[in-house]
Amino acid sequence: MLRSLLAVTLFLFVTSVYAGGIRGYVRDDSGAPLEFASIFVQETGSGTITNVEGFYELRLDPGNYTLVFQYLGYESHVEKVAIGDLFKELNVKLSQQPLELKTVDVIEGNEDPAYTVMRKAIAKASYHRQQLDAYKAQVYIKGSGRLLKAPFFLRKELKKEGIDSTKAFTSESVSLIEYERPNTFREKVISVYTQGEANNSSPNSFINGSFYEPEIAEAISPLSPKAFAYYKFKMDGFFMDRGYGVNRIQVIPRSRGENVFEGTIFIVEDLWSIHSLSLKTYKFGIGFLVNQVYAPIAEQVWLPVSHRFDVDGKILGFAFEYKYLATVSDYEITLNPDLDYDFEVIDEKLEKELAQQLKEQAKDNPKTATAQEKLASGEELTRKDLRRLLREYEKEEAKEQEEPEVVINQEYAVDSMAYKRDSLYWAEIRPVPLTKYEVRGYAAEDSLSRADTLEQNTNTIGGKGRKARAFNPGDILFGDTYRIGEKSRLTYESPLLHLNFNPAEGYNVSTNLIYNNRTDNPFKFTLTPRYAFAREKLIGKAAMDLTFGEKGKRANLQLEGGRYVQQYNPDKPISQLLNTFANLISERNYLSIFEKDYGRLSFNKQARENLQFNGYVEYARRHTMPNVTTQTWFNRDDRSYASNIPLNEEYEYPIPDPEVAVVVNLGVETRPWQKYRVYNGKRRPIENSSPKLSLYYRKGITGILESEVNYDLVDFYIRHKFRAGARGIIDFKLNAGAFLNNKAVGFADFKHFKGNQLVLTTSDPVGSYRLLEYYRHSTADKYFGAHVHYQFRKFLFTQLPEVWMLGIKENVFVNYLATPTSKNYFEVGYSVDNIFRVFRIELAASFQNGQYRDFGILFGIASNLGFINIE
Repeated sequence: MLRSLLAVTLFLFVTSVYAGGIRGYVRDDSGAPLEFASIFVQETGSGTITNVEGFYELRLDPGNYTLVFQYLGYESHVEKVAIGDLFKELNVKLSQQPLELKTVDVIEGNEDPAYTVMRKAIAKASYHRQQLDAYKAQVYIKGSGRLLKAPFFLRKELKKEGIDSTKAFTSESVSLIEYERPNTFREKVISVYTQGEANNSSPNSFINGSFYEPEIAEAISPLSPKAFAYYKFKMDGFFMDRGYGVNRIQVIPRSRGENVFEGTIFIVEDLWSIHSLSLKTYKFGIGFLVNQVYAPIAEQVWLPVSHRFDVDGKILGFAFEYKYLATVSDYEITLNPDLDYDFEVIDEKLEKELAQQLKEQAKDNPKTATAQEKLASGEELTRKDLRRLLREYEKEEAKEQEEPEVVINQEYAVDSMAYKRDSLYWAEIRPVPLTKYEVRGYAAEDSLSRADTLEQNTNTIGGKGRKARAFNPGDILFGDTYRIGEKSRLTYESPLLHLNFNPAEGYNVSTNLIYNNRTDNPFKFTLTPRYAFAREKLIGKAAMDLTFGEKGKRANLQLEGGRYVQQYNPDKPISQLLNTFANLISERNYLSIFEKDYGRLSFNKQARENLQFNGYVEYARRHTMPNVTTQTWFNRDDRSYASNIPLNEEYEYPIPDPEVAVVVNLGVETRPWQKYRVYNGKRRPIENSSPKLSLYYRKGITGILESEVNYDLVDFYIRHKFRAGARGIIDFKLNAGAFLNNKAVGFADFKHFKGNQLVLTTSDPVGSYRLLEYYRHSTADKYFGAHVHYQFRKFLFTQLPEVWMLGIKENVFVNYLATPTSKNYFEVGYSVDNIFRVFRIELAASFQNGQYRDFGILFGIASNLGFINIE
C-alpha cells in the first residue's frame, strides 16, 4: 500500500514539475473510448496514442500547435491549440468516416475500381521505398503479453511462479532510429523497462518493415508486384482527409491461410501512397493483426506515426495474447534528390488511348535517357514504364554499392543508462498509461526480482559470481558440465543417453568426456569410451579439434583415432536408439556396423562466407562383426535377427577381414548467390537465399601401408528451398556421381543412400527415402538420386480454417533413385505435417520399373523442424 501511495505521489510530482502540454479523452459519438487512437503534432512531428480508456497525454513547450486525431475507420479531426505553462484538457469526439462512391470510368468486364487504385499503388511502391535518402526518429514501444489459458495440470505450478491470466508481462523501450538508403538501419536504445531477463525490445523488425516491400515478415504484401496472384480487391468507398482523397480498399486473399493478409488498406489518391491499414495474417496458426496510421511528414511524403500489433494463438493447450504498440515521433527526413519529382501514373487498362500514345512516343524517341532523367522529365508514365525505370534505377544504384549482396545492414546499441532510468523518467516519457493487468505484472516482477537477487547473493562467493559446480556422485549416471578456469569447461555426458543394444555387441554403453577451451582459437578434446557387454570388450576413440584464423575465414583441424564401431553408411541412416527397440521388441535388426582401427586427419577451411573447402585423409583397418547374441525381450519362433553383414545386389561377397584402406577425400561447398544481413558489423547469411552446391572427390589409394582399395569417386549435389508462386514451397535435393575407377572398392567405400525400414523416422524429410532398404542398392558404379518435397498452403484438410489455424500443413513428396540394381526405384507420398507443432504422419508407396512394390505409414518430426539425429 505504501509503495502504491509513493508511486502516485511521485507521478503527481513529476506531472507538476514538467507541466505544460495537453491531455484528454478521445471517444466516438456514443461516448465509447477509442483505444490506441493516434494524435500527431504537425509542427514537431511528435505524437502519442490513447490507452484502452481512450486517454492521452502529450507534453509540449509553450506555443501554438496543430493536432491531428486519427483512428481507423473514423474521420480525422484537426484541432489548433495554444499551449501555455500548464496542462490543457482537450476531449475529442471522432465520427465514423462517411464513404462516398468514387466516380470512375467503367472498363470492360465491370472491373472493381479498386484494381485501378492498386495497380497504380503497386507500380509506385518501389518509388516510395526509394523516396527518402535518410530519416531519423524517436520510437516509444511497448509490448504487453498475457497467458489466457493453460493446461489444467500445469495451472497450479504456473500460479506458484506468479503466472496467471490476471497479470500482463510488459516491456517498454525508447529508441532513436536512423535510416540511410538503400538498406542501413541504426537503433540506439536509450531506455528500457522490461520484465524478466530477456531483452527483445528492439522495434526494428516492425518499424523497419515496410508494406512497400514485396514481402513483410515472409508474408506477401498487398503492394507486391505479385499481389494480384494472391489477392482480390474491393473498393469500399472514398473520402477526403485534410485535403487528400483517400481510397478505402478491402484486401481479400484468393486463398485464406498463412503468409497472406486480409483486411483493409487506405491509399492516398494521386500520390498512391499508404494512408493507413488494418491487416491480419497467420503463421503456424497464430494470428498477427497489424494496424498502422500514416501522416504527411512533408509534401508527398507519408510515413507511419503509430503501429499496433495484436498477436493471439494457441499452442499445446496454452492460449495467449500479446499486444505491441509503437509511436514514431520527431521525424527528420532527407529526400532522395534523384526522385524528388512529380509525375502522373497511367493505368493502361483504364486509359488505353493515352497509354498507346505514350507507347508510340517511346518508339519514336531512342532510349538514351537514364532512368533518373526520364523521371525528372515530369512526363506521364504507364505502370509498366514506371516499374521498368525504377528497376533500372535500382540496378544503377546497386552497381555503386560496395556490397550489393547485403540485403540489410543493422546497427544496434544500448545506452549504458538504459536500464537505470527511474520511475520519474518513465512517468514523464511514457505516452500510454499502464493497464491494471500491466501494473500487477510489474508488481509481481519486482517481487521475483528481489527474490532472485537474494538467491543470487546467497549463491555467490565474494559477490563476483555463482559458485563453481562441484562434483556430485549422481553425475556418474546423469552427467554434468564443470568450469575449469575462466574460459574452459569439462563436460561429461550421461551414459544413460548412450545405452543401446544390437546383436553384434549386445547391450553397449558409451559416453563423451569433452574438454572445451573457449579462447580466440578454440580447442576441444573429446574422449569416447564404449563397452560391449556381449563381446566383453572395451574400445574407444579420441579427437582433438583446433579452430584458428580471422572471423569469416576460419579454419578447423581435427585429429581423430582409436578403435571404434561405425555404420557402413557414414551418414548414419538408422538411429541406434530406434534400432534398439526394433531389436528387443520385434526381434528385427537393421543396423549394420563394423569395427575399425583408424587414424584420421580432417580439415575445413572457410575461404569466404559462401565458400568452404574440406577434406580428410584416413588410414583404417576394418573388421567385420558377426552377431554374438540372440537376446530379445519377446522371443518369437518365426523370427531371428538378420545378419550384421548388409545385403547388397552388387557387391561380391565375402567382405575381407581385415580390410586395410587408405582414403583421401576433398570437397568444396558453395552458395554462389548467397544474400546477407549485417548486424553490428557481422554478416549473417539469409536462409534459402541461394542453392547449396557441393562437389567431392574421394580416392582409395592402393600400395600404401598395405592398403587394398583402389577407386576414384566424384560426387555432386545441389540443395535448395524456395517459394513456388502463390501455392506452396518447394524443397529439393539432387545427387549424382560416378566411380571413375572401381578396381577395388570396399563395401564401406560404396556409395550408400539414406534408406528407411522403420515406422519411426528421424531423417531429413528431403534427402532420405521412406521405404528403401538400407544397403540393397548401394553401388560402386554411377548413380542419380532426386528428392522433391512440396508444402501446400492449402490442399485437402487444410482447406478448413479450423485445420490450418492449428498450424497443420500438408505435403507431397517424390523420391527417385537410379543405380545399376535399383530398377528406377521411385517413391511418392503424402504427409500431414506440424501436428501439435512437432510431429508429422506420412503415407508412402514405392515402385520399381513402374510396378507397385510396397506401402507404408510412417511417423516423424515436423518438417519445419528439420530432422533430429538420434544416435
